[in-house]
Amino acid sequence: MVRLTKLKTFSVKKGDYNIESITHFEIKGDKLFLNQLHLGGAAAGRVGRETLWEIAKDLGKQHNVKEVIIQGGRRTTGKYKGKVPSQVVIKID
Repeated sequence: MVRLTKLKTFSVKKGDYNIESITHFEIKGDKLFLNQLHLGGAAAGRVGRETLWEIAKDLGKQHNVKEVIIQGGRRTTGKYKGKVPSQVVIKID
């Protein structure tokens, strides 16, 4: 069975940069899934784990969930081009 999810784009202003993203967005119960997440924009290569957590926690709070589960998309640039990153689970306070 194929489950359809909404393809969403969103942007975040961080310092002087805008971070653009595209993801398959799905809420199931108290969990928000961001599948095949891709980050772009001028700051995309500078987004560290801390910034990603901040973005995920903000999205989780906006959608009233307890966890955000991120499964990144296959990398298209950089040192790990062609690799799929490990899944990340972020608890929302």
